[in-house]
Amino acid sequence: MADTVQFYMEEMIPEMRDLEQKGIFSKTEIKSIIKQRQKFEYALKRRISKKADFLRYIEYEMNLEALRKKRRARMVSDTKKSISDYAGPRRIYFIYKRCLIKFKGDISIWLQYIDFAKKTGATRTLGKIFAQAIQLHPTNEKMWILAAAWEWEENANIVAARVLLQRAIRLNTTTESLWHEYFRLELVYIAKILARRQVLGIDASNKEAEDDLMEDEEADTDNMIKLPGVTGEEYSEFIKEDDKEEEPKKSNKAKQGKKEKKKMEALTEEKAEALQTEKNPVLRGDIAMVVFRNGVETIPTSFPFRKGFLDIANSFIKPKPLKEDSIQEIYDSIEKDFKELPEALALVARRAIDAYKVDEEGYALGVAETVKGFWAACESKDVKMFELFVQNMTWEHRKTTEENLKLYFSKTIDRIFSTANKKNIHSEALYLLHVNWMLSSSTQSFDAISKKALTVLDKAVTEHPESTALTIQQIRLLRSFSRSEQIARLPEIFARALKIHTESFEVWREYATFLRTAYREEDMSKEQVEEAFLEAVRITTTLMPDVTEERADIGLIKQSVSSWFLDWMNETEGIEGVRRLYQSLMKRSLPDLGFFMACIQLEKENSVDQPESRKAIAMLYEKAIHTNEKNEDTYLSFLKHLNETGQIEAANKVMWKAGKAVENSDTFSQRYSELLEGQWVEPSFGVTKLELDMDVDTEDVAMSS
Repeated sequence: MADTVQFYMEEMIPEMRDLEQKGIFSKTEIKSIIKQRQKFEYALKRRISKKADFLRYIEYEMNLEALRKKRRARMVSDTKKSISDYAGPRRIYFIYKRCLIKFKGDISIWLQYIDFAKKTGATRTLGKIFAQAIQLHPTNEKMWILAAAWEWEENANIVAARVLLQRAIRLNTTTESLWHEYFRLELVYIAKILARRQVLGIDASNKEAEDDLMEDEEADTDNMIKLPGVTGEEYSEFIKEDDKEEEPKKSNKAKQGKKEKKKMEALTEEKAEALQTEKNPVLRGDIAMVVFRNGVETIPTSFPFRKGFLDIANSFIKPKPLKEDSIQEIYDSIEKDFKELPEALALVARRAIDAYKVDEEGYALGVAETVKGFWAACESKDVKMFELFVQNMTWEHRKTTEENLKLYFSKTIDRIFSTANKKNIHSEALYLLHVNWMLSSSTQSFDAISKKALTVLDKAVTEHPESTALTIQQIRLLRSFSRSEQIARLPEIFARALKIHTESFEVWREYATFLRTAYREEDMSKEQVEEAFLEAVRITTTLMPDVTEERADIGLIKQSVSSWFLDWMNETEGIEGVRRLYQSLMKRSLPDLGFFMACIQLEKENSVDQPESRKAIAMLYEKAIHTNEKNEDTYLSFLKHLNETGQIEAANKVMWKAGKAVENSDTFSQRYSELLEGQWVEPSFGVTKLELDMDVDTEDVAMSS
């Protein structure tokens, strides 16, 4: 190991000598560089190499090279390149190669390696890197796509890009992104050629030629010099005279003339026709459509896959690489193969409206055709179809500014809800869309429309009692009513909701807000609110721990309900009531870290100088540490408090205890040093403050759905 490291160090001598002679680095800096590189080399030669060591070495070399370039740029007099100009990037490449020998399966390192090669402009090396990466990871579609993109964007080699994607698809037949990227490549290629032809005026259509002619005729000729007309006889005489003058020149350029003739003869009528867009299969989009058809044949049952082709085709504005008949083929294939899927029917129905912008002339006709298509699709009585119909009409209603169109969309949306109600077609999402539409678009007063919306919500919650979204919407809408109406209905709604939606954080938040507001408005006594909070703590304490993502809110619910209870107690009885409460809760349940940190925060807000407060804070910190003795942040928070209050001896004891408990004492010591320097930021520990919002307006209620 030492021999290898020494060999690498000796290889650096010419480079270091050159850097010193040029004055880029001083002797002291060169010694530091050598020492640092030697340290990294020994780290790489350990028995079990770590990826982090390689990456740190690469990062150091990149920073060093950036510094060398900056200093080199200042030396205007010396522009001749030498070994030190090449040694840095060469060493980084060498480290990457050694790293990939050890960690060839790590995609992230390959991507970093490719990115570095792109930045340094190493075209040949990049080709080799892509070849190695693809050979080792033939099933990773990202590598194939990056390689094809590099061939097309950097090398302008469409053939190589096609070959790469064809090989990729052959090996990964069912990978949707590869089919999409191949389709996109063909369209980008067509769009680029069409744009170039448009600039050069090649292959202009008859209509475009007529438009140009009309523009010429309509042009203002007052300020233009008019050339005299030339008759046919004058032109013939001019050609004869010109031929006589050119006779001697032709004899001198006989060979060149033959070559030119051959070139002209090579461009036959058939070849000239083939260059036209309409006659050229590539420019017509035939290859792109072959990719689409083969992709559909390979992956026939995926609607998102089929829709992806359409999204790519519609992403081009001008010039459009695909003709209308090709785009229609994609729509027809979606309509044929997914005629039972509401999303597919909605996509087909929207074609007429997507063909125009909101301010274009044909938009109104497109709207009428789209609405007709949606009503035809709604004949199946599929509730999802009605939901998509409402969503699409709402989007268009928001986009347009023309009053007649806005009115048309409003009438259409009202008709959709009316038709769905008559046919008894309902769902949770459709109810939410209905309420949201009523609250956001009605011209009636808020009191009148909110009562109608509440009637709809009452019916919706009765039909869908398991819906958390409908229940929260019902509660928030009721909060906009008078206090008497709230007190008459909300307790009953919360009693039902907390049984069904026990694991919903938003329901518990609304309940805590209701309790605290009811106490402030004197609708409930202190004893009633305290009893209700204690029952809430009891219910949340019995919830199972959040071991899965679906139950991720449970830990937050347990912690938040207790914190909200403590905040309310602090408002009503002060710190004495808070102490009585948390001592009682510690006996009844097993509080978590967030609960203890919330108690500590309240104690600190009260006082940190009184002996009783200091004793309570120390006790709470000990309890908090006991919940997880390896949590460094809890120790650091405690140490910060002790240092700020001048309890140095106690801080030393906590520091000694932490050094024994944490996993990495060196890292902890470094973080403690940052704390002493004022650089450590204390985390929130999940402590949440409940902000009461009594002024619920129409916009808030509408947005909640």
